[in-house]
Amino acid sequence: MSNGARHGLGVVIGLVVTPIIAACLMYGTTKLGQFARTFRFDGSDRWVGAGVMLIAAVLIGLAAGSRVSPLASLVPGVVYAFVGALWILAPRWSFEHAGRDVLPRDLRYGYLTLAPFGVFLVLGIALVVASIAPSRWQARTGVGAGPRYGAPPPPAPMGPPAMHGAPPPPPMGAHQPHQAHQAPPSPGQSPPPWQGTPQYGQAPAASNPPPLPPAPPPSERPKPSSGSRSDDDEPGEWTRMYGGNR
Repeated sequence: MSNGARHGLGVVIGLVVTPIIAACLMYGTTKLGQFARTFRFDGSDRWVGAGVMLIAAVLIGLAAGSRVSPLASLVPGVVYAFVGALWILAPRWSFEHAGRDVLPRDLRYGYLTLAPFGVFLVLGIALVVASIAPSRWQARTGVGAGPRYGAPPPPAPMGPPAMHGAPPPPPMGAHQPHQAHQAPPSPGQSPPPWQGTPQYGQAPAASNPPPLPPAPPPSERPKPSSGSRSDDDEPGEWTRMYGGNR
């Protein structure tokens, strides 16, 4: 429903509930007043008066609800506030034009009881204040719910970034197929930046390992001494002592 249609429906609701709320309040006041004067506990005046008062309270709450257009509460609020202000500013004129020829007797008694005591003025001002909330005048569109405030950000993807043209990495927890060992880069090609990053549980590799000492030439290698004898030339001391071959 568009915002204009919602406000138009609010005007219709306000025009309908304005006389109904006023009639329920005036009739309920008349019935409860009769019960208060006579205290006839076996009569039905108290139940009828309380019932119509509850109807008026429900209609007031629905008109002032946040889901309804503010015009539904602004229209009766302006009417009741105007009537209540007349009894404060011009009480004599208001009493002379109390609608004796228009209102029935039951409604006229309730009106002459509520209006001089400022009940309509208080009710009208309350409905007007309930209508000026900015949230009630804004249109409600079906927009998807945004991220909740204070929610943790989504986890960052793990592993090296995907190469151009490579398939996307599998989601976390999915079974990953065995991958073949990646061949080392050629001498003229620099390794990717993520290969130099040590994995969890591995020691970081040295960026510039020290060079190995050069191997000595064959001519400088130590030669075995000519005076040394092998074990097969002469028997050992234990062999000579215990009768071995001499």
